[in-house]
Amino acid sequence: MDLYFIVFAIMAVGAGLFTITAKDALPSALGLLTVFIALSALYLHLHAPLIAIFQVSIYAGAILVLVVFVIMLLITPDEELETSQKNMSYRILGAFLGAYLIALLAIGTKGVKDLIHQQTLPDGFGHPGMIGSLFFKEYLLHFEVASVLLLVALVAAIYLAKKNI
Repeated sequence: MDLYFIVFAIMAVGAGLFTITAKDALPSALGLLTVFIALSALYLHLHAPLIAIFQVSIYAGAILVLVVFVIMLLITPDEELETSQKNMSYRILGAFLGAYLIALLAIGTKGVKDLIHQQTLPDGFGHPGMIGSLFFKEYLLHFEVASVLLLVALVAAIYLAKKNI
């Protein structure tokens, strides 16, 4: 098996376990961020750069910001986040993530040589233009239905929020 895959698969599983076992919500969200970044690295390893970009921008960017925003809204003024600097499990997690970063840098320097010797992929594989042409030629109806559903959800969210204001 490839060392790159092993490193990021262990990182994703470990961070996922940390996400579901963390006692506070904010460190759990940071564990989820680590899972998203590890998955995007695995997508890059599979030669799917567009999906890796989507993973980082949509999930790590938009979804996780929404989750952290909700966490911050749910904390009452008299309630405080526990200090994580004194907790040894957070220090151990930080040490593991630092080791993974060092491993990523070591594997990345070796990876350029390995990419040259791999089999060739079909022309345009993973290219954003190819995905766009698929959306607007073969899957235009699906794309438009999804956009209408998102518009309906947006209008419904505004209507429900207006009732509470």
